[in-house]
Amino acid sequence: MTREEILALCAKAPNVGAVKHEEFADYIVVLESQKRHGDEWQTVAHAYMAVDGKLAMANEDHRKQSKRLDFSEPKVLLDNAEQLTLQVMVSSEMYGSRHGIATSRKKGGTRAEQEFPWEVAETSAIGRALAAMGYGLLPGAGLASAEDIMRVSATSDGARKESRKAPLMSANQRTKLIELYREQHGGSEAEAIKGLDALFASAFKHGFAEATVPEASDTISKLIAQKQARAKK
Repeated sequence: MTREEILALCAKAPNVGAVKHEEFADYIVVLESQKRHGDEWQTVAHAYMAVDGKLAMANEDHRKQSKRLDFSEPKVLLDNAEQLTLQVMVSSEMYGSRHGIATSRKKGGTRAEQEFPWEVAETSAIGRALAAMGYGLLPGAGLASAEDIMRVSATSDGARKESRKAPLMSANQRTKLIELYREQHGGSEAEAIKGLDALFASAFKHGFAEATVPEASDTISKLIAQKQARAKK
């Protein structure tokens, strides 16, 4: 799928308040799947927006209109040895409240789900709540974010590892992570990259440069939540 095709798809999605989907096209991930047509298998491409793109849209929309956007503390709906299910409520001064529910599979899920079930479920729930509000709601994608689809794809074939399925973080994600880290800790860009390198090594067992789209999205969500928590104090 070319950039022109992605922009054309974005143009079909309704604007939300003061923002357009075309303005956040760099957050869209194109994922391929195999579908059988008769005796032949064909590759089909679908576009999904990552959760950090939905967050970027929502924050920019509310910033432009000087309105509040709040995220509730995750509510645990189910937590056992097999899965963790969370509900997150997103409240907008303009659009009211929407909730998102998502599950991390502790058994049989991806490595990220098994090692970081709370982060994965919370990020996915936020993405679904924002999609219900209209952010990143691309034609044909439903409420799913890019991270949701990659998790399903990663476990549909046990012989393939999640790290091989997930593309590396986008340039926008890299820039946003550095920006958020510097807002929280100060310092130069080089110092922020060094700090993020340690953060990713601790959370995902590899450096910042090897961060994937879902890992970057999870971390952006956490840093934004920390920023909002500091602002309320």
